[in-house]
Amino acid sequence: MTKKILIIGAGSVGKFIAFNINQFTQSFEVLGFLDDDVTKHSTVIAGFPVLGALEKLHEFSGKDIALVWGIAFPTIKHQLFEQYKNLSFDFPNFIAKDAWVSEGVTIGKGCIVYPGTAINYECIISDFVVINMNCSLGHNSSVGDFSSLAPGVNLGGNTTVGKYVELGIGSSTIQGVLIHDNAIVGGQAMVVSNVLKADVVVGIPAKSIQ
Repeated sequence: MTKKILIIGAGSVGKFIAFNINQFTQSFEVLGFLDDDVTKHSTVIAGFPVLGALEKLHEFSGKDIALVWGIAFPTIKHQLFEQYKNLSFDFPNFIAKDAWVSEGVTIGKGCIVYPGTAINYECIISDFVVINMNCSLGHNSSVGDFSSLAPGVNLGGNTTVGKYVELGIGSSTIQGVLIHDNAIVGGQAMVVSNVLKADVVVGIPAKSIQ
């Protein structure tokens, strides 16, 4: 069955969803975007209208319409979600048809998995996670709510990524690393030891710059 959806955010992630709406494992009908950037209102992006600001969500609540949070930045996405979490919407997952998801993987709600990604067995992906192009998640890894993996991230087996974490382009971990909530890992960094809560690490091996 085709699900009607609204895309929240008319930026890069939202446009990825819109341009590739027929490339996911479930069928969707896009009604349009909602975005708080007034310069985008009443425009057409990727063939779909920008219907107005997020406050319009109240008009669509309870009408059997699903939402996709087309926002990559974890803290911004979480803050906006908290503002509207009491409204009635479904949050399906958007998994690219050519992503490989092993048997034995658990995926929450509202996740986006881009093409070329591989997720090995017994991984746990929590709610509203974005996994960008060509990422690789080793077996028994986990990714917490609202976290975001940029293109080319590689997680060694048994890596634990907390909530609201940003992993930069091409960053990697060795097996068994723990990255705590709200941390940021810079692009191309190699994480060989645990990352503290809200820390920012860069380099090879990754070191704190806080």
